[in-house]
Amino acid sequence: MKPAVFLFIASIAPFGSAAAWFSGSDALTSAHQRLLEGNTAHSFDAMVEAWQQDKTDTEQRHLTELLSLAISEDCGRSLSTLSLPNWLQAMVIRRETVQTPNRVYYQFSIYGSSDAGISNVTFSEWPEKKLLNANLTAENANSFKLDIGGLSGAVHAGLYKLDVTSTEGENWSSWVLVSQPEPIQKISWKDSRSWRIAPPTDLKSTCPRPFLSMNLYQTDVGEDAPIWSEEKDKNLPTSLPVIDVPNGQYWFSVALIERRWQGAILFEDVQRIARFIDLPDVDLRELSLKPGQE
Repeated sequence: MKPAVFLFIASIAPFGSAAAWFSGSDALTSAHQRLLEGNTAHSFDAMVEAWQQDKTDTEQRHLTELLSLAISEDCGRSLSTLSLPNWLQAMVIRRETVQTPNRVYYQFSIYGSSDAGISNVTFSEWPEKKLLNANLTAENANSFKLDIGGLSGAVHAGLYKLDVTSTEGENWSSWVLVSQPEPIQKISWKDSRSWRIAPPTDLKSTCPRPFLSMNLYQTDVGEDAPIWSEEKDKNLPTSLPVIDVPNGQYWFSVALIERRWQGAILFEDVQRIARFIDLPDVDLRELSLKPGQE
């Protein structure tokens, strides 16, 4: 177990010692102790139980910090031993903040793929707040993207439950611990076709480095497939390269994507910036008068 866990335990122990802290028998105490012992999956189970109990604001903050520490062990891969059933090939949960020149809006999506087919997906916040209840059709039963609408802010940290039902009536469910939303905007516009990316703060992270996804659309809403796209996971670019497209106005988005896991479930936290741009841009240096020109 990393030294950071010991420091975290010491910082919140009510009587100044880990021994006194572990004298309790509540779920939050158990979650700390299991993580200190290196048993991440049992710590996760105790965190789930702790979220189901009455908590003070301080205890909620401790739970979100404890989840971050547990993720730091191996980017969350050992958080849960629950595997996907053989009829469910992939499950992705994505939380996204989109910033345009006029507004900021929020998205929360659930992606999945199934060879057998999926008939229903529900996603609920503990204890009984259903955020999504989607019946799938034959068109999207094998590959789906479901969005939670009406969000006024980023989906907050807490305990949620994901339920998936196959077309054959088989059910798979998992508790989901959502981490605290990123408080810092890590990507922002510099001008119409270049941007700034904040340097990483955790150089020893066990998670993959963030990657960049760039997309150019002919429409202003991004519903159609992009006419150009590119992803970079090394030497992240900070400007749009020269693209051979007809003259006109386009919708351009750049997303900084960070990934972690909860066992078999992939989590993506996305910060996206988007705006209209006119292409091809005119290089003002080419318009400068050369010697002898007037």
